[in-house]
Amino acid sequence: MYILRTLSVIIFSFILFSCTQKGGMEDVSTGLYEQGGMSYLDKNMTVPAKIYFNYNQYLITDMAQNTLDIQVAWMDENPGKYILIEGHCDERGTREYNLALGERRANAVREYLSSMGISDGRLNVVSYGKERPDAEGSYDDAWQKNRRSVTTIDVDR
Repeated sequence: MYILRTLSVIIFSFILFSCTQKGGMEDVSTGLYEQGGMSYLDKNMTVPAKIYFNYNQYLITDMAQNTLDIQVAWMDENPGKYILIEGHCDERGTREYNLALGERRANAVREYLSSMGISDGRLNVVSYGKERPDAEGSYDDAWQKNRRSVTTIDVDR
């Protein structure tokens, strides 16, 4: 199982690295590098910052685990970095419900990173619920893009 996971992370990293282009813009408020609607933790744009969730869910999918494994490797290589994990939701549901769901999503990511050896002291969470959509609109594609967690650099630490 461990070998399979490691191999899948390596393959996913290689594919992602092969598909990215250099020259993204850094967002100083999050410490992320942005290009073409994608967000990355590193200047080379090889460490994706976002994972996505199914409707009304906070369970981490296999694809999301691959992304989080890449984040773990990056965090191991950058022990001085602190992380803020943002939980987000689509526009459906009440503000209160979406804040709680966003928190469950962010905590699911925190728990996964922690289970992979990242110190809890390096991880903070925040829920924005439906207040900071990635895509505007009331249709399936926009909703799917907004059901996410974003791993950012904790710029306040």
